[in-house]
Amino acid sequence: MIIGFVTGTGLLHRAHPFTGVTIALAVAVLAFALPAPVGPAGLTVMLVLLALVAGLPRVLVTALTFAAPFWAFLFLIHVVFGDNPARGLAVAGQITAMLLGSLLVLASVHPGRLVDALLTAGVPFSVAYPLAATLQSVPRLQARAGAILDAQRCRGLAVGGSLWRRVRAVVPLAIPLVLGALAEVDERALALEARGAGSPARHTPLNPPADSHLDRAVRWSLLLVVLLAVGVRIAS
Repeated sequence: MIIGFVTGTGLLHRAHPFTGVTIALAVAVLAFALPAPVGPAGLTVMLVLLALVAGLPRVLVTALTFAAPFWAFLFLIHVVFGDNPARGLAVAGQITAMLLGSLLVLASVHPGRLVDALLTAGVPFSVAYPLAATLQSVPRLQARAGAILDAQRCRGLAVGGSLWRRVRAVVPLAIPLVLGALAEVDERALALEARGAGSPARHTPLNPPADSHLDRAVRWSLLLVVLLAVGVRIAS
């Protein structure tokens, strides 16, 4: 599964970081503002096409993996034990659209570029860096967990098989993962302090991402669409 940035040169990778974030936020609002179930379903189809055009088809697999349990739960609640399958379909579409939008942004917007864009826009470093660190936390934990798992397997630890065997393998995997994460926090704090992260002076990025006219046009267009959809929903 893909949860985090994926190296690439696709459409979304070349766009300004604010454009990708705007797409995710617009999708989150439109999923509820557009009439269900047609609106969320249309958003989902558009995001699937965008993922394919942007060269991120594996994001679709991750979104499907996360959305499947919600689909099953909604099927039980609204179809098996209820009598409103249209409502279940609408909520499933909303959840799927928001998942796809969020995962596309995580896969195409590098946290470093996002920090540079925020600093260029005048956002304080104390606000921009924690946001980027949060986006990087899950991929870092995944990579560290994979390395620990491989190392423990080389030492003869059995991580598969029966349920009891898997439960016994949790402690040898969890303890190094937690201790490694705590050690990395201290290392990052020292590195940031050495780089003057706590300085009140404004930080200037060395290579700020270019914000083209097309990027700005896309963001303004999405804002207008969101305002129009919300206005129509309130008026109806």
